[in-house]
Amino acid sequence: MKYTLQLSCLVLMAFATQVKAQQKNALTLKEAFAEADRTYPGLAERVAAVGEYQIRKKEVQSKSIPQVQLQAQNSYGTFQGSSGAFFPVPGVFNVTGNNSPLGSEVRTTGNTFGSAVVDWKVFEFGKQRKAIDAAEYQAQGAQSSYDAAQLALHAKVSRLYLDIYYSNANLKWAEKNVKRVNQILDLSVSLSVAGLKPGADTALASSAYSQALAVRHEWLGKYEASKASFYEVVPLQDWSLQEQVSDKHENTAIDSVKKDHPYLQVIDKQLRYEKAMEQVASRKIFPSLSVLGGVSTRGSGIGKNGITENRLGSGYQNFANNYLMGIGLSWNISGAYTSSLEKKRSQKTIEGVQAKYNLQKLQMNTSLQALSSRINQQELLLKESGKAFKKASDAYELYLSRYEGGLINLIELLQIQSLLQNAERENIQAGQNYWNLITAQAEISGDFSYLLNHFN
Repeated sequence: MKYTLQLSCLVLMAFATQVKAQQKNALTLKEAFAEADRTYPGLAERVAAVGEYQIRKKEVQSKSIPQVQLQAQNSYGTFQGSSGAFFPVPGVFNVTGNNSPLGSEVRTTGNTFGSAVVDWKVFEFGKQRKAIDAAEYQAQGAQSSYDAAQLALHAKVSRLYLDIYYSNANLKWAEKNVKRVNQILDLSVSLSVAGLKPGADTALASSAYSQALAVRHEWLGKYEASKASFYEVVPLQDWSLQEQVSDKHENTAIDSVKKDHPYLQVIDKQLRYEKAMEQVASRKIFPSLSVLGGVSTRGSGIGKNGITENRLGSGYQNFANNYLMGIGLSWNISGAYTSSLEKKRSQKTIEGVQAKYNLQKLQMNTSLQALSSRINQQELLLKESGKAFKKASDAYELYLSRYEGGLINLIELLQIQSLLQNAERENIQAGQNYWNLITAQAEISGDFSYLLNHFN
């Protein structure tokens, strides 16, 4: 008795573990969304674009900090001329001059020069601020593009998920037809052997059975193909469909698109960027005010007494240090005409983007209203097709009994079976069309909550 109880407990534990594993393998639509977000390469591309434009924004912001330039050099050469010389390759190389050096035999000496210059544009009439605003809108546009790509991906995952779900439903429908026709075939063989029905009934039933098998093979291929297509966006191998899904259809009508919809936000951020660039162009006619400063040090092999040394390290002596501070104004007068042309071009670009936004919003609102009407009618169609299937199923059971009793012939029974087959197929198709409409509505409205709650 003790070993029997232990064995029973082990069997129950194994069964519970198997059931739990099957439950884990059941993939909900929400889990499919999460897996697609994590692995789909197209979405990873958008993530990289968001990071790129964030860095671009920082690049533009960095232009508002003081620009510091350092220069250091050491050279060895002649020093002809009282003012010295300079060579701009690359940078500026300075040579200390001296007309009357002591020690006429010396013709070369060392030179050392170092400087640090600061240029800080403290006032540009808002040009820098507007450039930062434009960079910010570009970064926001990249984020909106990511949101739009994610929304389109969720819609694609939903359609492929539903395709698998209803391909499986059609496969089960085909398998039911195979069983029903096989039942008719067995019954016709029995009646034919008993001499109650002609032998031709067996051949007719066999033909119907072969047709049912062919339809089953067709839907098995479609079911496997739908899983292969789904693997593109959700690369999971070991998973299964949910066995039970609610039959309730309580969709809420949505007649207008929200302003924060990703598809609209992509164009809206582009519009804001173009407006910011128009402001940048209009401010190019104004000057820039800068605070300037610099320090320098200079060494030479020529001393104050005129004595010149020609050692290689002679430039690291006789240093002279200086500094400079001031305010600079730079104004590109001839750029006023170019700025006006850029502003006019920007205004035309803004008009085009605004028209694009209005068109997108109009099309989405129109599509959403049309979908709401179609969904309402599809719900009624789904209910009626369900009733038709139930009645056809009841009628088939009655006619099957009548055939067994010899009250009707095989052709009449096969016609009733075909009616039942078509009624069930239309009910499945009505369900698939309904959820495809719901998916389209979810994409345009940006709200997948109804789909997620139903296939959860």
